[in-house]
Amino acid sequence: MKFCALAIVLAAPLSAQSLSNDFFEQEIRPVLVNKCYGCHSSKLKSPMGGLVLDTRSGLRRGGKGGAVIVPGDSKASRLIGALSYTDPELRMPPTGKLSDREIAAFRQWIEAGAPDPREDGPAAGSPAAAPTAAKRGMDVETGRKWWAFQPVREIPAPNVKDAAWPRKKIDAFVLAKLEENRLKPSAEADSATLIRRAFLDLTGLKPSYQDVQDFQADHSADAYERLIGRLLESPHYGERWGRYWLDVARYAEDNPTSEATNPPYPFAWRYRDWVISAVSHDMPYDRFVKLQLAADQLPGTSREDLRALGYLGTGPVYHKDARLSKDVIETLFTDDWDERVDAVSRGLLGLTVACARCHDHKFDPIPTKDYYGLAGVFASSVQAPRPLNEVGSQTEQRFMWAAQRMFFLNYASNLMRNEPGTKPEESFQKADRFKQDCEKILAEMEFLKDGHPEMYQYLSRMVPRPKPVQASPQARTPVPPTAPAPPTPTDTAQAQARQRQRTASTEPFTNSVFDAGVWVDGSDPDLTTVDTRPGTPRDLNVLPHGNVAAPGELAPRHFLTVLAKGDPVFHQGSGRLELANRIFSDAAPLAARVMVNRVWAWHFGKPLVATPSDFGTQGEKPTHPELLDDLAARFMANGWSLKWLHREILLSATYRQSSRPREDGLQADATNHLLWRMNPRRLDVEAYRDSLLEAAGTLDETVAGPSADLDLAENNRRTVYGRISRGNLNTLLRLYDFPSANLHSPERELTTTPLQQLFVMNSPFIQAQAEALAKRVEGEPDTASKVRAMYRRVVARDPDAKELDLAMSYLNGSTLAQYAQALLSSNEVIFWP
Repeated sequence: MKFCALAIVLAAPLSAQSLSNDFFEQEIRPVLVNKCYGCHSSKLKSPMGGLVLDTRSGLRRGGKGGAVIVPGDSKASRLIGALSYTDPELRMPPTGKLSDREIAAFRQWIEAGAPDPREDGPAAGSPAAAPTAAKRGMDVETGRKWWAFQPVREIPAPNVKDAAWPRKKIDAFVLAKLEENRLKPSAEADSATLIRRAFLDLTGLKPSYQDVQDFQADHSADAYERLIGRLLESPHYGERWGRYWLDVARYAEDNPTSEATNPPYPFAWRYRDWVISAVSHDMPYDRFVKLQLAADQLPGTSREDLRALGYLGTGPVYHKDARLSKDVIETLFTDDWDERVDAVSRGLLGLTVACARCHDHKFDPIPTKDYYGLAGVFASSVQAPRPLNEVGSQTEQRFMWAAQRMFFLNYASNLMRNEPGTKPEESFQKADRFKQDCEKILAEMEFLKDGHPEMYQYLSRMVPRPKPVQASPQARTPVPPTAPAPPTPTDTAQAQARQRQRTASTEPFTNSVFDAGVWVDGSDPDLTTVDTRPGTPRDLNVLPHGNVAAPGELAPRHFLTVLAKGDPVFHQGSGRLELANRIFSDAAPLAARVMVNRVWAWHFGKPLVATPSDFGTQGEKPTHPELLDDLAARFMANGWSLKWLHREILLSATYRQSSRPREDGLQADATNHLLWRMNPRRLDVEAYRDSLLEAAGTLDETVAGPSADLDLAENNRRTVYGRISRGNLNTLLRLYDFPSANLHSPERELTTTPLQQLFVMNSPFIQAQAEALAKRVEGEPDTASKVRAMYRRVVARDPDAKELDLAMSYLNGSTLAQYAQALLSSNEVIFWP
């Protein structure tokens, strides 16, 4: 029986020798390269804060504020405070907090003595790092020549010696590289492996035993091709491949925190369902993205397609306490806009534009003015619910503005009434005024009662309804109420259940955006207000060092200069539609390369460009540049069809290779850059959980609908329909490397940890599936038949003689449910075939 080893690892202090160099190379250096070197490199004339992180000595020495790490003591290391955002003066990286897993890796590394295998280069300021070594970044004209910005074209397949091996054009490019390095491709995987791989890859579910038997018995030449066609038409295809996109889109249903000004998104699930449907129906990728940026501005867009605007409408925002100063509130807004720039630029274009927020990009041809040209697009777009029922455009815009404005007035009124501070009389007056303003807007929208009662009801809930205030006769000072009794465990559980229910709504709305400029008003010394102006876009000033108090030159909304063909300036409203169109006209070759590279990575577990969200000078260059360009060109020529791209890849000989290791391959190319075999890897958490439910016979295949908490025992729907929280990620998802949805995720970094093994041993979820599986086979006539039936359900094959003998021996002293749990815990369940 192919069981995985289950071990409990006790926490203990680590020595420097207990972590290999591989830990630094796999866990620490990639974060430093992608998140830190842009501002803290020895190649820079003036590294930020004097801190150099690309050399061992620079990291140990620290910056102007002193040492940032204390080897062996993570608690005393300022770096951990900066990465955790617990240091009030220093939060790094400024583009967004690292994932909990990444921060934990830094803690583990420091506790182990911060072993660093890098050879020291010249530190900043040393003679060797003279001005000649300083890097000022690439100018725009030079940048236009960068490989990733060049046009793509179909490239003739190279000549190869083994002309019989290629099945698709892809294979000729792969084989040419292998032959160049005196390697041969691996043999084709057997038919049982191929069908399991194809099912998991395209649907995220495993084939049944009968599916495998039928495929093995079909000896027709086109059997595999017909299988791929059938799987691409499966309703489960969109669930699988839509989830991949949701990583890129940083989809979630709430905010990092959920205070009064950044509550959860009750209609976020509609965006998720739109993505799944669009992918299922093979919506061309260019239209797929355009709708997510500007569905409300594209002619002929259906009401259902307006759900696509959840890409922007559910983006993370930060709480903006109106008692903070204008500069602080403005900075928080710029943080929101920065996140949009980062998600769009890295997700769609593979460029780290957000690195140009405080200064010109240190490495890529992106001046700060370009950053603020894009940020202005999002400073001119406001989040608000959008009705899905048919409604006139003017009425829709009035509703969305009213919903956004009443939301703020409701918040401000409640704040002034419930937390009046040292000026209670003045605060109560303001609270009353905000309430009256809110009621006035509702009165103006009363015409909705007849034709659109759902819209009127939505707005009516936003009118402040303050509780009566007890006041003393002398002054209008609130009398503190009697302290309530502490909540019981039952009260707490019910409150948590109600909170979960409030996060999803089936009302006919979708989280969306509309065109309106955002300005912050600090004229009131006690309350900072927000002014949104529908139809009036806002151009931002360049903010040197990101300082809103010292604005520089005005940066009209525009596309990236290095990619623009002609005038880059946007002239239509916020510029969202122009941005979407430019991505697929001026930047089409880059956008195609980026998406083809992502799809390749999702199929093979490893991209052609190892930095899928950074095609700039700090990213990696492609291992197979001609293959990438040819696929990108043909992807565009075939109507940006993802299903066409899937067929090209899955029908190739490269994809059909066995994943078995070979000594010659490991010696010549241990990391498999040359693709001499299929990459073996662990399943992602969605495919793993769904496969367990499917094997146990408990999987609920209901498609679409509101999300449910994955911790609920009765939730047996596919994992893609589980609630995704930015502030409190589900334990199972976090345990199995689900990415943080606080920012765009380039790829998942799959790990194997002791906690995962403990989950398999002790989780009520696993135990419930094991018990369900045992019940499924209770009707079999004898123990051997029960074991055989379990194997067929779990791994779609019969046990061999040795496995059956082991099972019979095990069951002499254990229950069928215990054996089922052991089988569900095997490597064959969780690893890619």
